[in-house]
Amino acid sequence: MKKISNHLYPILALTVLMSSCKVLDKYENIFPSNELETKITQQETVYIYCNEGNIQDYVDKGWKIIETETEEVPCSWKTEKSRPGCNLRDKGCKISVPDKLGEQIKYLLEKETVITSEE
Repeated sequence: MKKISNHLYPILALTVLMSSCKVLDKYENIFPSNELETKITQQETVYIYCNEGNIQDYVDKGWKIIETETEEVPCSWKTEKSRPGCNLRDKGCKISVPDKLGEQIKYLLEKETVITSEE
């Protein structure tokens, strides 16, 4: 009788393993265990100086504008005398001063990306 019970355990273990595989196959579509989905939020700061360029390329690629700040900045510079009566060829007589003013626009952009990976 002991020989029969010794052979019964491996058969019982094999039966359990085989039936559990069938159960896993049934529920594989309901509970996918091999896919992970991660959401990453990216932020980027973009500056547009003196109306040179635009933000439309970023918007077309799915970036959303979160915040904007506008500031007046020099767009071009000119050379002037540092004091009346000095010669511009002399060292220390030239200074650079703003010629034309324009806007600098700072955009804070955000984009959410979904990454799916299989384990």
